[in-house]
Amino acid sequence: IYICPVPYDSGLSIGAAQYLYHHIFENDRIKWDDNSPTYLGEIYSITEIDETLEKFGKKVITKKVTDDDVVKLLDEQKIVSVFGGGSESGRRALGNRSILADPRSPEMKEMINEKVKHRQWFRPFAPSILREEVKNWFQKDIDSPYMSFVIPFKDEETMKKVPAVSHFDGTARLQTVTKNDNEWYYNFLSKWFKKSGVPILLNTSFNDREPIVETPEHAINCYLGTDIDYLYFRDAGILVSKNTKFKGK
Repeated sequence: IYICPVPYDSGLSIGAAQYLYHHIFENDRIKWDDNSPTYLGEIYSITEIDETLEKFGKKVITKKVTDDDVVKLLDEQKIVSVFGGGSESGRRALGNRSILADPRSPEMKEMINEKVKHRQWFRPFAPSILREEVKNWFQKDIDSPYMSFVIPFKDEETMKKVPAVSHFDGTARLQTVTKNDNEWYYNFLSKWFKKSGVPILLNTSFNDREPIVETPEHAINCYLGTDIDYLYFRDAGILVSKNTKFKGK
């Protein structure tokens, strides 16, 4: 089954263009190395990120960090929003405009809904998983790079290890991650796997009842308007936290 990486109304125009290209003009099918690229948004420079942070002045505090530092924060049950690279096409986050959290925590789903997403209690969050680990966690060893498939966990014991990303019926809508598709996210997941023993992270879109953030300014505004613990500009290695002592407007 092939599902367009943009699985909503905009995918119709992509499908129409593909039909014309292949069936009317009779061009051969294109073979992607792994999957079709979905990170089609603009890439913002470190300079642009620094300039945006300056706009917010004393509202935020910044520090230089590494991916390992952020993995440690996740292990400490912190909720971290991540901004880097080009934004994803389609209405779901795939690692470049994501909110990440520890899937092992039974309280994490409610915590994210309370602090950030404000969604209905029954709506699940998705797991991002290293592609080579799918067979060890799910009943079907498949590619699902765009969160297009809902698959049962391998067994109840496996499901109980990641309660924050499991549906009530023992399934999950997984995102499989390869180094070719998103090298940063793959390496970050690998670091998390080494730290936690679990090759899965809770991944939800970086937004709160608005479109997914696109620019550095959108990211900071969303962060300040929620109770997300940290904002990580991964390409710049900058961790942003709220200045709780700031009393300005």
